[in-house]
Amino acid sequence: MNHPDLINNLVTGRDFVASGSTPIFEMVSAGHSTWCAGLIAAQGNNGIGVTGVAWDCKVMPVRILSDTEAYGHTFLSDADKATAIRWAAANGADVVDIEWAGAQPMPPIAAALVDITEPGGIGRNGKGCVVVVCAVGNSLVWPAKYPEVIAVGATDHNDMRASYSFQGPELDIVSPNAWQASLEDWVTSNGRGALLTTDVTGSEGASSAYVNENPDDPDYTLMDGIASVVSGVAALILSIEPDLTNEEVRHFLEKSAKDLGDPGHDEYYGWGRVDARAALDMVLAKRCDLNDDCKVDMEDLLILIKFWRTAEPSADIAPATKRDGIVDEQDVELMMRYWQVEIPEMDPIAQ
Repeated sequence: MNHPDLINNLVTGRDFVASGSTPIFEMVSAGHSTWCAGLIAAQGNNGIGVTGVAWDCKVMPVRILSDTEAYGHTFLSDADKATAIRWAAANGADVVDIEWAGAQPMPPIAAALVDITEPGGIGRNGKGCVVVVCAVGNSLVWPAKYPEVIAVGATDHNDMRASYSFQGPELDIVSPNAWQASLEDWVTSNGRGALLTTDVTGSEGASSAYVNENPDDPDYTLMDGIASVVSGVAALILSIEPDLTNEEVRHFLEKSAKDLGDPGHDEYYGWGRVDARAALDMVLAKRCDLNDDCKVDMEDLLILIKFWRTAEPSADIAPATKRDGIVDEQDVELMMRYWQVEIPEMDPIAQ
């Protein structure tokens, strides 16, 4: 909670184990949570450590895990976890990152996921929270199998599927996460290929306990967080287009992914490996498509010219990070960047 690369990007969370507003993370839960938080939103441009995918976004820590012994832990009940999920959505979470899995269906969790993702529900003022879930192996597959979530598998630094990554029709996308393809590769490579991220500060962190020691700074370590990179990219998308629904965010994540394995969707890589730049380019191209025909062309430029030098919100598309309220040269420049780009249509069911 006091990591110098995280502390400025934390907002008030909740401890559902000790019933407090400031979560108290013990060793196992603290380690995993710190690794994931760093991948998502380690502060950037601050002269230290690492940079998260969405390095100017905020993290809301919610604790549902109690450590019972060295490297052992116990989760709260599914009903309590469902309460925690609803609490996060009701208190402003845009993206919910779930880095745990079980072998059986979880009806209370399923109900909570519906509540926070459905149109008009409690997530993001009715637009629906984006829920990103790790998909691990062939047995720990819940809640990744629920249709409301984005199920994320793992690839290594060569874009090859990790041995522990889930395979199946429910897999949506994969993310760079693994050191190598197997545990043996991890040991022989000393972790090279994994992701450098924030670690528990001091001597209790993974950097001191495991084979992946980081001699440069013990507060950082080579570790994983299967869903975290995708959660960060979802946060980037919502940073520039906060009014998108959760299904629209899913659409842009999946359709912009780098296709791996068989063409299109397959059971080993989903729609492919997440690509932050491609996702943001697709979102901005869609913003430039003023007549919603899924192509940036002359008709869109004519609409822009029609509202030249006005504050018409439907034609104001620039700057890319945040519209400035006036249709001017910056809007033309942004439209030219995506000139003749075609945007994949959304699935009619998703719409």
